Parts: sequence; structure tokens; C-alpha cells
Amino acid sequence: MNLPSFPNVDLFSAGINALNGALVARNPSHDRGYALVGLVIMAFFGGIGGGVSRDLLLNDIPSPLKDPKYTLVCILMGLLGVAIYRYAESKEEKFRRRTLAYFKSFTLPWFAILGAHKSLDHGLGIYTAIIIGLISTTAGGIFIDVCSDVTPEILRPSEHVVTAAVLAAATYVLLEKYALTRAPAFPLTLIAVVVAFVFRVLAVREHWGQIVPYQAPAAGPGVRAA
Repeated sequence: MNLPSFPNVDLFSAGINALNGALVARNPSHDRGYALVGLVIMAFFGGIGGGVSRDLLLNDIPSPLKDPKYTLVCILMGLLGVAIYRYAESKEEKFRRRTLAYFKSFTLPWFAILGAHKSLDHGLGIYTAIIIGLISTTAGGIFIDVCSDVTPEILRPSEHVVTAAVLAAATYVLLEKYALTRAPAFPLTLIAVVVAFVFRVLAVREHWGQIVPYQAPAAGPGVRAA
């Protein structure tokens, strides 16, 4: 299989997620008094954490080490995130929850599909391709959450990050393997992106529930028993 090249989309996704990473790190739930360099590092985690994890698992040289544009984009978007929070703090949450949420819903499937692309190109199987796609999508957010001593987003309900990532990767892999094996890869990619994008937008906007154990503590593990 010839792996399609989407460097501009990959770079755009990295920039949006870097901006989101800086804004999340300044959110009260994550803010640990980070210095400016700390916030830029969080932007790097968000922007290229997933891509670097993907490439390392596939024994490739990470794309950001081969193309300096990734470094420049992450720095600029990280600084933009700091500026947005500093000069428009009252609007930051609305911006992050609405505008960035739509961008994130768009970029999320691309990370998953690119991870699945590379896995298939390395001769790996369906399940591995889906797992690599999931890691590509979620690793950056996990790094930010762990460094901020916060339960990772993918473990909490309501965001549907894992579901959307698995849906995007699985849709592409199954189409490529079984449904339209002779079709060009780009149309298959667009189908998978649209499916995952529509699902996540609707899931977040309509507050679709996720499976939660019946007796799970409502306010988290820190709640003391009466």
C-alpha cells in the first residue's frame, strides 16, 4: 500500500492541538503555576506528543525531528495560547470549549487515520493499526494531564475522544482492507474523517453518555465516605 502524504494537514493538526495544550494547561483544573517555558512545553506535548509516540512505536524518526516547521508552529501556537489567556481570560473558556472544540473534532480523526496509515504501511495488522491510531490521537493529552496531576481526559466520560479515535481508525482500516481495496486512499480517508467528525460533534454537543460503573463515586476518588 502506498501511504498518502498529508504534511499540511498533519502540521495544521499539530498547531491546533498545541494551542489547545497551552490553553488547557492554564485552565484552573490543570494550572500548577507553570512558567512560560512550562506552558510552551505543554503546547509541544499537545501538538506533537501523539505523533512522536506513534513514530517511536513504529521505529521511525519522529516527523518533528525531520521538519523544523513543527517546532516553530508549536512555539508560536503555545505563545498564542498564553496571550489569549492573559488578555482575554474571560473569553478563554468559551473559545476553548466552542471554537477549539470544533477544530479538535476535525483534527482528531486525522491523527488517528495517519497513525493507522503508517501502521499499515509497516505491514502491521488491523488491530495494531487501530491501537496506533488511538495512541497518536491521545498521547499528547495524556502527557499534559499527567504532568498536571489530573486524571487523563480519555479516562473521563463525556469527551468521546477514545470512541472517535477508534471509529476513525477502524473506519479507514476496514474500508482499505475489505470494502474498497482498489479505491484511492484519499477518498477513504475523507470518509473516515467525516464519520468520526460528525460523531464527536454530535456526541459532545448532545452530551451523549458513556458507560460508567453503577456504583462509581459521583465526585471522584477523593470523596470520603460518610
